[in-house]
Amino acid sequence: MKLKDRLAGGLIPLARTYVRFAPLAAGKRAFWTRVVDPHLAWHPHRFVARTVFGTHIAGDTRDILQQYIYYFGVWEPHLTHWIRRRLAPGDGFIDVGANIGYFSLLASKLVGRSGLVVAIEPSPTIFAVLRSNLARNRARNVRAVRMAASASTGMLRLFRGPDSNIGRTTVLADEGFELACVVNAAPLAAILRPEEIRAARVIKIDVEGAEWSVVAGMAPLLNACRTDLEIVVEVSAERLTRQGKRPEDVLAIFLDAGFHAYTLENDYSPLSYLPPYTAKRPERLRVPIERQVDVVFSRQDSELL
Repeated sequence: MKLKDRLAGGLIPLARTYVRFAPLAAGKRAFWTRVVDPHLAWHPHRFVARTVFGTHIAGDTRDILQQYIYYFGVWEPHLTHWIRRRLAPGDGFIDVGANIGYFSLLASKLVGRSGLVVAIEPSPTIFAVLRSNLARNRARNVRAVRMAASASTGMLRLFRGPDSNIGRTTVLADEGFELACVVNAAPLAAILRPEEIRAARVIKIDVEGAEWSVVAGMAPLLNACRTDLEIVVEVSAERLTRQGKRPEDVLAIFLDAGFHAYTLENDYSPLSYLPPYTAKRPERLRVPIERQVDVVFSRQDSELL
């Protein structure tokens, strides 16, 4: 091992301790910008880290999601905060595009022994890490499913995202990634058990551009679910256009079923994860969607969720 790598390996835990646990916020932003980000953040470092909600996740800092969990203990803090406000003991949570299990583990803690979670992840490689993290936390209320949610039953090609963001793994061929494997696919109605459909309080759909197919396949479920069901979908106008669709096509499925649309901000800049931090709530959608944004669909009719 090179001296530079050995030095970085020793400094990374110290930098992380300061960034995450030092009581004073002053200086952290400059330290991240001048030291951590250019020299340490992307250096390969395997870890087991505790999240802000008390679970333990194993990972590697080469991947952005795992890096942020290591340094900050949280991923997508606004969505994390909103889910913590929505789920209660006994609820159900469906995690479509579960990745390594961050949101599934969050939901597992919130819904408790009387609740249930379904973690759907098609990538064999990512699924193995997901299963390991579930086992590490003894998350017995989570059912992990290695499939792709889609509009119809069949087989889909899966393309692996880069090491810096394995969450970009997708079934869309035009993303330019290398073919990883072929996976089983089915609509959510076929993947989920009846009791899971009835219990669902929140469904999260983040499948790197294939959201339209998932939503189209779940339309028959909407009237069979709880009246307080809420669905959060990552909507990308550019990706939808490449598939011959528009954000309005996604919105229409939910609006026709009596849902209202709200946008939830997601800032992936590491500086936004540093204090001072203020959680933002979903706001009523009032303008056309022209970029990538999380959209929350709810039958609640208000300005904020």
